[in-house]
Amino acid sequence: MSSLLATALLSVALIAAPAPAPPVAGSAAPGARAGYLMVDLGTLGGDDSYANAMNDRGDVIGRAQDASGVYQGFLWQRGRMINLGAFNPIDVNDRGEVVGARDDGSGAYVWHRGIFRPLGGPYIRPVAINNRGQVLGQAAAGPVLWTDGRTQPLPLDDVSDVNDRGQVSGGVSLPPDGFHATLWHGRRTTDLGAGPFNRSNTYGLNDSGWVIGWQFSPDQYPRGILWRHGRALDIGTLGGNSTEPLAINNRGEILAKSHNTSNYARPALWRNGVMHDLSLAGISTEGEVVDLDDRGGIAATIRLVPGTAHAVVYRPR
Repeated sequence: MSSLLATALLSVALIAAPAPAPPVAGSAAPGARAGYLMVDLGTLGGDDSYANAMNDRGDVIGRAQDASGVYQGFLWQRGRMINLGAFNPIDVNDRGEVVGARDDGSGAYVWHRGIFRPLGGPYIRPVAINNRGQVLGQAAAGPVLWTDGRTQPLPLDDVSDVNDRGQVSGGVSLPPDGFHATLWHGRRTTDLGAGPFNRSNTYGLNDSGWVIGWQFSPDQYPRGILWRHGRALDIGTLGGNSTEPLAINNRGEILAKSHNTSNYARPALWRNGVMHDLSLAGISTEGEVVDLDDRGGIAATIRLVPGTAHAVVYRPR
C-alpha cells in the first residue's frame, strides 16, 4: 500500500468539519508558547507561495509564483528567497541540500548552491534527505536509499523519512488486509504494530528514532501515535476524535493538526504529554502548518486575504 493509499484511508475516516472560527487574539493555551512572531516569506514576484518543509536551522522550501504567474521552486534562507527554477522541492537538510523533482518529468535531483545532481530516471519520487546527504525515495521497483551514489533497495512497501543515523520510517503490507508502521535500520526491520483494525503507517521520525504516525482507535477514528522505546503512545487530541501528526523535532515536540470539542481542525503542538492548541498562541487557522525546527519555529502556508496564500514562518517569542 502506498502513502497515497494511507492518506486516503486517513481522509475517509476524518469527519468533515465546518469552517473554523477565528482564533481568540491575545490568548494562549496553558503551558504553550506565549506567542509567535510571524515572518511572511513573500513570493518570487507573483501572488502566491506555499511552504513544503523546513530544516532544523529554519530554512524553508516550497513553491512560489514569479511575476508571470508561473510556479517555481524556492529555498528561503537567511531572509532571502532563492529561485530554484522549474523544480518541486520536497525536503531540505541543514547543509542547504534540497531534494525534489524537476517539472519536466526527468526525475529526482539534489540541488546545492545552484547545481542540480540527478538521482536516477524519471520514475523516482524523492521523499526525504538527511544531514549525511542520504536520500530516501520511491523507485519503480519500490523504496530505495541513496548513499554516496549507491542505491540500496529497502524491504518496505512505503517510506516517510530518514534520520541522521540512517534509520528509515515506513510501512509494510501484511496480507491479506494488514499494513503496519515499520522502522528499518541496517539489516533490521522492526514492526511497530498496528492496534485495532490491523492498520497503521508512519509520517516521520527524529534523530533519536522516535517515530510518528497513525493507527485507528477502537471506534475507527485515526489517532496520532508516537512510537518510542518499543511502545506506542496515543498523543491524544484537543478534545475531538482525530489527530494527524505532521512533524517531530529532536526535542520530541510534535506538530499536528487536531480536532477540538467542536470538531474544528486546529494547529497543535504536543509537548511532554500535553496537546496545545496553537491557534490560542497566535497561529492562524486560515491555512496549514507543515513543519517545525529544533528551535520551535513552525513553517506554514496561510491565507492572508481570500484567494491569496503565502508561505510563512512562526518564530517563538
